[in-house]
Amino acid sequence: MAGSVMAATPITITQNTTASQFTTIQTQSRNGVGTSTFAGTSTVVGPTLVPISRFDTTTGILVGARMSVNIPITLALTARGNVPTSGNNRRVNVGSTMSGTVALAGASVTSTSFAVTERCDNDACLVPTAGNTTSSARTLSGLTAVSAANLALLAGAGPGTVNFTTSVNATNTQIVNRSNVITGFADTRFTVCGTTAANNQYSVAYDYLNFANPSFSTGSTVTSSSLNFGTLLVNSGPALLNFTITNIGNINSAGLSLTSISRSTNNSQLTSTITTFSNGLDGGLSNTYSMTFDPLAVGAVSDIFTFNFIDFAPAGSVGARSYQLNLAVSGNVFDPVPEPASWMFMLLGFGLVGAVARRRAAGQPG
Repeated sequence: MAGSVMAATPITITQNTTASQFTTIQTQSRNGVGTSTFAGTSTVVGPTLVPISRFDTTTGILVGARMSVNIPITLALTARGNVPTSGNNRRVNVGSTMSGTVALAGASVTSTSFAVTERCDNDACLVPTAGNTTSSARTLSGLTAVSAANLALLAGAGPGTVNFTTSVNATNTQIVNRSNVITGFADTRFTVCGTTAANNQYSVAYDYLNFANPSFSTGSTVTSSSLNFGTLLVNSGPALLNFTITNIGNINSAGLSLTSISRSTNNSQLTSTITTFSNGLDGGLSNTYSMTFDPLAVGAVSDIFTFNFIDFAPAGSVGARSYQLNLAVSGNVFDPVPEPASWMFMLLGFGLVGAVARRRAAGQPG
């Protein structure tokens, strides 16, 4: 009888890390009077990758993951330019719109875009100062799931790390030069994280299942067992013995799938009710099957049934294992009616015994 199928409940373990502050700088320029818009300028990846512990597949089966981040980001913009030392219309207006993204294994969290504007006039364009620099701050914060197709990027056998990447997305930068500007510049500084590393939080939560544990016993791992039908009379009808397979574990364990059954002799007198199945045995449950021996031919009968299992876990899971159970089945068949050749030897034996008895009765030496 098959155990009822229930959904396994993953265990969650969370890894946390912090990172130091870094700044990326982009500079755009325009020569002469007019407007230049730099749309969709290149994404700059932060020079420091943020490592975090990967999932160790020797401890279980990874079935899901979620990344989260909570860090401050700041956009600063400076207007400057090459201008004559005198005259009118020596102004440079600049503006920039940007966002930040943190990614891990194909999943990402992106801040809302935010914009700043600044300008410089006359001789102040020649030497950048705080007076022609402005800034704006945001928090890059969010939680998102890693797709099942990318879980393998987060896992490996034994300790190891995977990396968060941080990128700056410059969506739009504009420079407007007045008529007396030789070259106008926009210097954009994007700062990721704060000065206190402990406040720059990166984390990943791993959802995993314990390995399945197929066994012929409910209390301990037993991978080999036997069934002995003893000695049966030929053509006496089928005999039946039961055996039980348990997935030792609990609600946090992977289910079992029976992928194939092989036999050492394929003796046709032995048959079983067990067949292959997918997710037919959850953690903590047992299935009971029967083995039938139909004694049709005289002699010893033996066969070894090998059951090949794998962990059952959601698609995309990483770290599933395979298992084997071996069941040795034996029996013997006898026939109480001697074969013709046996009858001949029995008659010859009886004749010899009778002859010896007659000779002794007649006083002759045996």
